[in-house]
Amino acid sequence: MSKYPYKLSLIIPAYNEEKKIECDIKEAFSYLSKKKVIGEVIVSTDGITDKTNEIVKKLQKKYKNLHLIAHKNKIGKGMAIKKGVEKAQGKYIMFADAGYCVPFSYINDGIKKLEEGNDCALASRAFRNSHIKKKQPLYRQIGSKVFGLIVRNILGVPKHIKDTQCGFKIYKNNIAKDLFSKLRTKAMMFDIEIILRAKKNKYKMASFAVEWKNDLDTKFNPISGSIVNFKDLYKMKLKYRL
Repeated sequence: MSKYPYKLSLIIPAYNEEKKIECDIKEAFSYLSKKKVIGEVIVSTDGITDKTNEIVKKLQKKYKNLHLIAHKNKIGKGMAIKKGVEKAQGKYIMFADAGYCVPFSYINDGIKKLEEGNDCALASRAFRNSHIKKKQPLYRQIGSKVFGLIVRNILGVPKHIKDTQCGFKIYKNNIAKDLFSKLRTKAMMFDIEIILRAKKNKYKMASFAVEWKNDLDTKFNPISGSIVNFKDLYKMKLKYRL
Protein backbone atom coordinates (compact mmCIF):
# COMPACT_ATOMS: atom_id res chain seq x y z
CA MET A 1 0.00 0.00 0.00
CA SER A 2 1.33 3.42 -0.99
CA LYS A 3 2.30 5.84 1.76
CA TYR A 4 0.76 8.61 -0.31
CA PRO A 5 -3.03 9.17 -0.25
CA TYR A 6 -2.86 10.54 -3.80
CA LYS A 7 -0.88 9.64 -6.89
CA LEU A 8 -0.81 13.27 -8.03
CA SER A 9 -1.01 16.69 -6.39
CA LEU A 10 -1.68 19.43 -8.94
CA ILE A 11 -0.98 22.97 -7.73
CA ILE A 12 -2.40 25.98 -9.55
CA PRO A 13 -0.94 29.33 -8.42
CA ALA A 14 -3.48 32.08 -9.02
CA TYR A 15 -3.44 35.85 -9.01
CA ASN A 16 -6.78 37.43 -10.00
CA GLU A 17 -7.80 34.50 -12.20
CA GLU A 18 -11.59 34.71 -11.84
CA LYS A 19 -11.99 34.40 -15.62
CA LYS A 20 -9.93 31.21 -15.87
CA ILE A 21 -9.86 29.29 -12.61
CA GLU A 22 -13.15 27.43 -13.02
CA CYS A 23 -12.08 26.08 -16.41
CA ASP A 24 -8.68 25.09 -15.01
CA ILE A 25 -10.22 23.19 -12.12
CA LYS A 26 -12.79 21.40 -14.27
CA GLU A 27 -10.13 20.39 -16.79
CA ALA A 28 -7.89 19.13 -13.99
CA PHE A 29 -10.56 16.91 -12.48
CA SER A 30 -11.64 15.78 -15.94
CA TYR A 31 -8.10 14.56 -16.55
CA LEU A 32 -7.96 12.77 -13.18
CA SER A 33 -11.31 11.10 -13.87
CA LYS A 34 -10.49 10.00 -17.43
CA LYS A 35 -7.11 8.58 -16.43
CA LYS A 36 -8.51 7.08 -13.22
CA VAL A 37 -5.85 8.89 -11.21
CA ILE A 38 -6.49 9.47 -7.52
CA GLY A 39 -5.40 13.04 -7.13
CA GLU A 40 -5.91 16.40 -5.50
CA VAL A 41 -5.98 19.93 -6.89
CA ILE A 42 -4.58 22.75 -4.77
CA VAL A 43 -5.30 26.36 -5.73
CA SER A 44 -2.90 28.74 -4.01
CA THR A 45 -4.01 32.35 -4.42
CA ASP A 46 -1.63 35.27 -4.12
CA GLY A 47 -3.14 38.39 -2.55
CA ILE A 48 -6.02 38.52 -5.00
CA THR A 49 -8.52 41.36 -5.34
CA ASP A 50 -11.12 39.58 -7.45
CA LYS A 51 -13.52 36.62 -6.93
CA THR A 52 -11.09 33.75 -7.49
CA ASN A 53 -11.39 32.50 -3.90
CA GLU A 54 -15.19 32.57 -4.01
CA ILE A 55 -15.22 30.55 -7.23
CA VAL A 56 -12.89 27.93 -5.77
CA LYS A 57 -14.97 27.65 -2.59
CA LYS A 58 -18.09 27.13 -4.68
CA LEU A 59 -16.42 24.36 -6.68
CA GLN A 60 -15.26 22.64 -3.48
CA LYS A 61 -18.86 21.53 -3.02
CA LYS A 62 -18.52 19.52 -6.23
CA TYR A 63 -14.92 18.34 -5.93
CA LYS A 64 -13.98 16.90 -2.52
CA ASN A 65 -10.26 16.81 -3.36
CA LEU A 66 -10.12 20.50 -4.24
CA HIS A 67 -8.19 22.59 -1.72
CA LEU A 68 -7.73 26.33 -1.40
CA ILE A 69 -4.80 28.16 0.17
CA ALA A 70 -5.73 31.84 0.25
CA HIS A 71 -3.14 34.48 1.04
CA LYS A 72 -4.50 37.91 1.90
CA ASN A 73 -1.26 39.67 1.03
CA LYS A 74 0.74 39.24 -2.17
CA ILE A 75 3.59 36.82 -1.51
CA GLY A 76 4.72 36.09 -5.08
CA LYS A 77 4.22 33.13 -7.41
CA GLY A 78 7.18 31.22 -6.02
CA MET A 79 5.92 31.43 -2.45
CA ALA A 80 2.35 30.57 -3.50
CA ILE A 81 3.63 27.36 -5.09
CA LYS A 82 5.87 26.68 -2.07
CA LYS A 83 2.79 26.78 0.19
CA GLY A 84 1.04 24.39 -2.16
CA VAL A 85 3.96 21.98 -2.08
CA GLU A 86 3.93 22.05 1.73
CA LYS A 87 0.29 20.93 1.70
CA ALA A 88 0.58 18.42 -1.17
CA GLN A 89 0.26 14.71 -0.34
CA GLY A 90 0.69 13.14 -3.76
CA LYS A 91 3.35 10.68 -4.88
CA TYR A 92 4.02 13.19 -7.62
CA ILE A 93 3.72 16.94 -7.11
CA MET A 94 3.33 19.39 -9.96
CA PHE A 95 2.30 22.93 -10.70
CA ALA A 96 0.55 24.32 -13.74
CA ASP A 97 -0.02 27.95 -14.64
CA ALA A 98 -3.60 29.20 -14.66
CA GLY A 99 -5.11 29.61 -18.11
CA TYR A 100 -4.69 26.00 -19.28
CA CYS A 101 -1.58 26.96 -21.26
CA VAL A 102 -0.53 23.29 -21.43
CA PRO A 103 -3.23 20.58 -21.71
CA PHE A 104 -3.26 18.30 -18.66
CA SER A 105 -2.92 15.25 -20.91
CA TYR A 106 0.82 16.04 -21.00
CA ILE A 107 1.03 15.08 -17.33
CA ASN A 108 1.38 11.51 -18.62
CA ASP A 109 4.62 12.40 -20.41
CA GLY A 110 6.00 14.07 -17.31
CA ILE A 111 5.19 11.14 -15.05
CA LYS A 112 6.79 8.79 -17.59
CA LYS A 113 10.04 10.75 -17.24
CA LEU A 114 9.87 10.31 -13.45
CA GLU A 115 9.13 6.59 -13.78
CA GLU A 116 12.23 6.31 -15.98
CA GLY A 117 14.35 7.40 -13.02
CA ASN A 118 14.35 11.19 -13.22
CA ASP A 119 13.55 13.35 -10.20
CA CYS A 120 12.15 16.40 -12.00
CA ALA A 121 10.22 16.57 -15.28
CA LEU A 122 10.09 19.98 -16.93
CA ALA A 123 7.74 20.85 -19.78
CA SER A 124 9.59 22.45 -22.67
CA ARG A 125 8.52 24.53 -25.64
CA ALA A 126 11.98 24.18 -27.20
CA PHE A 127 11.65 20.73 -28.77
CA ARG A 128 11.01 20.40 -32.50
CA ASN A 129 7.86 18.42 -31.75
CA SER A 130 6.55 20.96 -29.23
CA HIS A 131 3.50 22.72 -30.65
CA ILE A 132 3.03 26.44 -30.00
CA LYS A 133 -0.63 27.28 -30.63
CA LYS A 134 -0.42 30.95 -29.66
CA LYS A 135 3.01 32.55 -29.80
CA GLN A 136 4.33 35.23 -27.49
CA PRO A 137 4.80 38.77 -28.84
CA LEU A 138 8.10 39.22 -30.71
CA TYR A 139 9.68 41.28 -27.91
CA ARG A 140 9.06 38.45 -25.45
CA GLN A 141 10.45 35.85 -27.86
CA ILE A 142 13.64 37.89 -28.21
CA GLY A 143 13.77 38.47 -24.46
CA SER A 144 13.40 34.73 -23.84
CA LYS A 145 16.39 33.93 -26.05
CA VAL A 146 18.56 36.52 -24.28
CA PHE A 147 17.32 35.25 -20.92
CA GLY A 148 18.21 31.68 -21.87
CA LEU A 149 21.78 32.69 -22.72
CA ILE A 150 22.12 34.47 -19.37
CA VAL A 151 20.83 31.67 -17.15
CA ARG A 152 22.83 28.97 -18.92
CA ASN A 153 26.13 30.79 -19.44
CA ILE A 154 26.26 32.97 -16.33
CA LEU A 155 24.16 31.18 -13.70
CA GLY A 156 24.96 27.64 -14.78
CA VAL A 157 21.56 26.21 -15.66
CA PRO A 158 22.28 22.80 -17.27
CA LYS A 159 22.69 23.03 -21.05
CA HIS A 160 20.09 20.32 -21.67
CA ILE A 161 17.40 22.43 -19.98
CA LYS A 162 16.39 24.62 -22.93
CA ASP A 163 13.18 26.01 -21.40
CA THR A 164 13.24 27.05 -17.75
CA GLN A 165 10.07 29.12 -17.62
CA CYS A 166 7.27 26.91 -18.93
CA GLY A 167 4.80 26.76 -16.05
CA PHE A 168 4.22 23.01 -16.07
CA LYS A 169 6.64 21.00 -13.95
CA ILE A 170 6.37 17.66 -12.13
CA TYR A 171 8.50 16.29 -9.28
CA LYS A 172 8.73 13.23 -7.10
CA ASN A 173 7.21 14.05 -3.71
CA ASN A 174 10.40 13.99 -1.65
CA ILE A 175 12.28 16.00 -4.27
CA ALA A 176 9.63 18.74 -4.41
CA LYS A 177 9.46 18.92 -0.61
CA ASP A 178 13.23 19.28 -0.39
CA LEU A 179 13.66 21.84 -3.17
CA PHE A 180 10.75 24.10 -2.28
CA SER A 181 11.42 24.01 1.48
CA LYS A 182 14.59 26.00 0.82
CA LEU A 183 13.14 28.35 -1.79
CA ARG A 184 13.95 32.03 -1.24
CA THR A 185 12.91 33.64 -4.53
CA LYS A 186 9.39 34.99 -4.21
CA ALA A 187 8.61 36.09 -7.75
CA MET A 188 8.87 34.67 -11.28
CA MET A 189 12.52 33.59 -11.10
CA PHE A 190 11.78 30.88 -8.56
CA ASP A 191 12.02 28.32 -11.41
CA ILE A 192 15.69 29.16 -11.87
CA GLU A 193 16.46 28.78 -8.18
CA ILE A 194 14.71 25.40 -8.08
CA ILE A 195 16.66 24.20 -11.13
CA LEU A 196 19.97 25.39 -9.65
CA ARG A 197 19.21 23.72 -6.33
CA ALA A 198 18.32 20.50 -8.16
CA LYS A 199 21.63 20.70 -10.03
CA LYS A 200 23.54 21.30 -6.78
CA ASN A 201 21.85 18.28 -5.17
CA LYS A 202 22.57 16.17 -8.27
CA TYR A 203 18.89 15.47 -8.87
CA LYS A 204 18.13 14.14 -12.33
CA MET A 205 16.19 16.57 -14.52
CA ALA A 206 14.53 15.76 -17.83
CA SER A 207 12.41 17.79 -20.24
CA PHE A 208 9.43 16.73 -22.34
CA ALA A 209 7.70 18.33 -25.32
CA VAL A 210 4.27 19.91 -24.90
CA GLU A 211 1.59 21.83 -26.70
CA TRP A 212 1.52 25.40 -25.39
CA LYS A 213 -0.46 28.57 -25.93
CA ASN A 214 0.44 32.07 -24.82
CA ASP A 215 -1.79 33.51 -22.11
CA LEU A 216 -3.04 36.78 -23.58
CA ASP A 217 -4.36 37.78 -20.16
CA THR A 218 -0.97 37.49 -18.47
CA LYS A 219 -0.41 39.66 -15.39
CA PHE A 220 3.30 40.08 -16.20
CA ASN A 221 4.45 43.66 -16.64
CA PRO A 222 7.44 43.59 -19.05
CA ILE A 223 9.14 46.63 -17.51
CA SER A 224 8.67 46.32 -13.75
CA GLY A 225 8.63 42.53 -13.99
CA SER A 226 11.95 42.43 -15.83
CA ILE A 227 13.57 44.67 -13.22
CA VAL A 228 12.44 42.35 -10.42
CA ASN A 229 13.57 39.30 -12.40
CA PHE A 230 17.08 40.56 -13.01
CA LYS A 231 17.43 41.62 -9.38
CA ASP A 232 16.52 38.08 -8.34
CA LEU A 233 19.00 36.60 -10.82
CA TYR A 234 21.70 38.90 -9.48
CA LYS A 235 20.97 37.70 -5.94
CA MET A 236 21.22 34.08 -7.04
CA LYS A 237 24.62 34.69 -8.59
CA LEU A 238 26.18 36.75 -5.80
CA LYS A 239 24.35 35.82 -2.62
CA TYR A 240 22.84 32.39 -2.85
CA ARG A 241 26.02 30.75 -4.20
CA LEU A 242 24.03 27.85 -5.56
